[in-house]
Amino acid sequence: MDGPLHRAGRDDDPHGIRRSLLRDAVFARLLDNVLRGVYRRGQRMRLDTIAEDMRVSRTPVREALVPLETLRLVTVQRYVGVVVAHWTVDHMIERIRIARTMITDPSAGTAPCADRFDVAWLRECATEGGVFVELGSWWLRRNGAAVSADWLLSQRAVLDAFFTDDVALANGIDAVVARRERLSIADRATTAAERDDLEGCAASLVELADALIALPERFRAAA
Repeated sequence: MDGPLHRAGRDDDPHGIRRSLLRDAVFARLLDNVLRGVYRRGQRMRLDTIAEDMRVSRTPVREALVPLETLRLVTVQRYVGVVVAHWTVDHMIERIRIARTMITDPSAGTAPCADRFDVAWLRECATEGGVFVELGSWWLRRNGAAVSADWLLSQRAVLDAFFTDDVALANGIDAVVARRERLSIADRATTAAERDDLEGCAASLVELADALIALPERFRAAA
């Protein structure tokens, strides 16, 4: 494990961080370790060990494991505890495929929202995967598919992290391959969203989804 989590601020945690911020920091560290294989598939995750390594209490660790379970990266097994799920690269790509289908064939369930796209929403995105999620969830909500939008937005953390250089490489993928092309597509989707051009945004999102889906196989073929 790396060094202790950075501490700042005050409020309701004995370590000096607001409880929600501490939980989010622990979640980010756990997510990165699971995706990079620091925690191996099938490995039991001991709360006491994690808390000691990160120099936090068990509470934020326990809370951080909840979204990891929702993302199907860990499972809670009776008499065993928390175990890293046997996820694969294909499972990650399948999330993109599902989102692509939602965009090409959106299910209308609510009235379309009138919210204009705000490019500031992309500031915290580290990769094209995160941009795809933010733009896609806005597009779905704009088209009245609120349930689909909520699901896609829930995938933001894992898809944004998965396509970072170190995580991708740990899973046999060179994320640098065709990155300029993917960024160009993401820029077109963003520009269309800012113009409220839903058709143009959807076309670029589908193109970006195809590029992300093809990335693992494209790299394997090149290798």
